[in-house]
Amino acid sequence: MRSYLTSFLLKVAACFSLLICFTVSQAQSQSTGVLVMAHGGSKEWNQHVRDATETLKEKYPVEFAWGMANYVTLQQGIQRLEKQGVDHIVAVPLFISSHSPIIRQSEYLFGIRDSLADRAMPLMHHTEEYVEMTGAEVDSTDYMRGMLMPPNLQQLDINAKITMTNALDDHDVVAQILHDRIMALSDDPANETVLLAAHGPGQESDNVKWIENMESLSRKVQNIQQNKGKGFKQIFSLTVRDDTEERIFNQAKQQLRAMVRQANQFGDVIVVPLFLSSGGREDAIAKRLSGLDFKWSGRTLLPDSKISDFLVNSVEQALGESSGQSKSE
Repeated sequence: MRSYLTSFLLKVAACFSLLICFTVSQAQSQSTGVLVMAHGGSKEWNQHVRDATETLKEKYPVEFAWGMANYVTLQQGIQRLEKQGVDHIVAVPLFISSHSPIIRQSEYLFGIRDSLADRAMPLMHHTEEYVEMTGAEVDSTDYMRGMLMPPNLQQLDINAKITMTNALDDHDVVAQILHDRIMALSDDPANETVLLAAHGPGQESDNVKWIENMESLSRKVQNIQQNKGKGFKQIFSLTVRDDTEERIFNQAKQQLRAMVRQANQFGDVIVVPLFLSSGGREDAIAKRLSGLDFKWSGRTLLPDSKISDFLVNSVEQALGESSGQSKSE
């Protein structure tokens, strides 16, 4: 009898514990919102990003901030989340790399940094809203090529707690998607050279970090393939540096062509763009390789359901780290 009672009480305690965990998890979900940050593009480009958040939306309120650390879209996204009762916002930058003025300016706007690390990013859209929201006084000297260079850029007005995650960088999910893209073109991995090509940043110090992450992705892709059989002959990584001065741009173009031309002497070449979503810039890579022999599909990271896994993982990791910090405090 005593053994039965003990067993019964243990089961009740276990159920009670599960109920508490569920209640805490549910409360955490309701008080947490997600702000997805992405460059933005065509209607189709944006829809690919929206589709990737469907799993997140099952658990959290989700809003979007389009642009390059755009003050207006970030502030509007935060306000929409706070109106839903959110007191903790996890901002997920859906960008290829964390090593960028876009990321650093976002950190400043969120109050993670005390000051701007770079010159303020140009405001390509929502200029009138920016002036109205901030009360900034601007004149013709604050514009460059029709874009506003926000003077005395202010930080955002945020009441909720803000946590910002890393960008895609060398996340395992990115490696898995890249491997899928490569294998869709591959016939004989052991005799194929793979070239990962990304847009890349303007600053040389950032570019070094981009390449380091891409080399990490190359190793992960190779490991995935080796676990399935024979690995690829080689995997190289480079950035095309579109937004840099002409000299650097031309150097990157010649490097790209030289790598494909040389690799072709020892087997087939597969070129894969490391871009978030299709919008034309990735096709410029194929055009630069005109006249050379290589395999190309142009498929970007999106659309792919695995990006949903990245978003969920980023939010859960941020919440776990935040919870750990609270306990230690």
